[in-house]
Amino acid sequence: MSIKPHRIASLLTLLALLSCPCAVRAGGPGFATLAGDPAAVAAGSRMAPRSALVPYPSREEALAGGASSYVVPLEGWKSESVPEGVRYTARFKVRYAWDNRAVLLRVEDVPSSFGIEVNGERAGYSQAGMGRTEFDITGFIRPDYNTVSVVVCEAPAAARIGEGLGASPEAWPGRACVVSQPSVRIDDLFVETSVEDGYGYVALDVVLQSILLNPKEYTIFYELLDPKGEVVAMSQKGIVTDMRSRDTVRFTVRIPDPLAWNHETPDLYTLLVRSRHEGRFVENIALRIGFRTPGTAQGVFTMDGLPVGLYSVRYAARQGKEATAAELERLKWEGYNCIVAEGAPQPDYFYGLCDSLGLYVCDAAHVDTSREPARIDVGGNPSNDPQWLASYIDRMHRMYYASHLHPSVVMYAPARDSRNGYCLYESYMELKRLAPGIPVFYDGADGEWNSDLTASAVLRYPYGVPPSGRVSLVWEMGARELVVLNNRELSVAKGTYRVSVRSGVRTVQTLSGELRLMGGAAFHVPLALPEELRKGSVEVEVSVLKEVSAQETGPGAKVSDLYEVIKAKFPL
Repeated sequence: MSIKPHRIASLLTLLALLSCPCAVRAGGPGFATLAGDPAAVAAGSRMAPRSALVPYPSREEALAGGASSYVVPLEGWKSESVPEGVRYTARFKVRYAWDNRAVLLRVEDVPSSFGIEVNGERAGYSQAGMGRTEFDITGFIRPDYNTVSVVVCEAPAAARIGEGLGASPEAWPGRACVVSQPSVRIDDLFVETSVEDGYGYVALDVVLQSILLNPKEYTIFYELLDPKGEVVAMSQKGIVTDMRSRDTVRFTVRIPDPLAWNHETPDLYTLLVRSRHEGRFVENIALRIGFRTPGTAQGVFTMDGLPVGLYSVRYAARQGKEATAAELERLKWEGYNCIVAEGAPQPDYFYGLCDSLGLYVCDAAHVDTSREPARIDVGGNPSNDPQWLASYIDRMHRMYYASHLHPSVVMYAPARDSRNGYCLYESYMELKRLAPGIPVFYDGADGEWNSDLTASAVLRYPYGVPPSGRVSLVWEMGARELVVLNNRELSVAKGTYRVSVRSGVRTVQTLSGELRLMGGAAFHVPLALPEELRKGSVEVEVSVLKEVSAQETGPGAKVSDLYEVIKAKFPL
């Protein structure tokens, strides 16, 4: 089996950009030296970014989710000041069942550039801290108890591009864990879904990584379960891994009449991937997927080829899963259908909540050069300085791999408030290479080519009007006042509208007409308000033809029974 060509290109690009000529182990430069070098993006045992996967011992545990015995959280951190910044240290015990297995360290949301030490020995370094970072520490592990230290660097060079923005080394919450995977592990998954002629298609790539010096025979299985938990497709393939090889097993799945994922019907399927060796299943991984195709057409966001009006808010998950769930539910009730991640990759539970709620997500890379000069000449903003290119590309990869398996992630933002220039041009190209067809949104592009959508097409505000029926009504004040009728479903809305501008008991203006809105589209009713009109209201009444199943057509039914009437009143 072989890796798809575009995966090879991305992998080789990443390896070339992240290569560092210096080792981290004894004799190499210290963390402070690395943190002061813009070109030192990664060193030592830091792994290339990959998807957020959780391995389980059994099929049942994988489908149920929750804690896995292969993932051991690191707790009881002790901190101390060191010349580089702050060192956090914790202990963990290697289980006997982990013999001849890979041991990986996952570290999350470090507020600065950082290094790691295992049993007192320097083991790895990462310039980027926010999001998920992994290190292969198999070669550093001892039997029984081990110590892990995370050394958070103070004032690194990467502060210029946002690393540590507004945070101190003491701010790390201590989120880290040790993961055990077999010597031939499921290292990554790539899933592409599409719908054509009434069938749903899934292209599944299972990437296997072997750390062995001899070949092994493995069988890879998949199961696809519908939203009710019933298996709708399954298959298996055998593979022989080579010495320290990296191989890809590919499946193509077809099912009839798939349920679509979008902001109205967030139907989720479960994909279960399993590996078996010598008659025993050794690894089980489950993820939720959705059939959807995001894109753009003439500067408008589309879902499955239909225009969708976006109402977006910037948001960051900072208070845990339960608080985040309550916040996201409130935002959707207020009429938002899109979340723009606030300046950095988010915790995995954030994307899972958006998957379930039907909220679109514009994921964000951790790049913010707002504290740097606005000019883009020599010595100006890092976004136009080639020495920072490896750092920018690294952050694009970290963002992409952190969330690309979630159906809610339909856009990517390469930076926040970071001017423009060479590094962001190349970031746009890299995102298009990683995710062809997925929109890229950068509100700092200032009309240049490295953004597929403008801020006005994404960052729209619903003015606190909760969704009402199939069509939501929004009053927008701007260069010219108007009423916006939004079809919140992906099916066509048909009916009539009537808009009246009133001043006291007097009707100043009336507009009416027929309404035919494609799924997710918006219809604008412009109003030319008289300048002398200081007080009054805009009253809107929309009659939308009900779905056939909801129409009352029996004896005694009236024409009005065929329609859903929506009314709203907006004060001037």
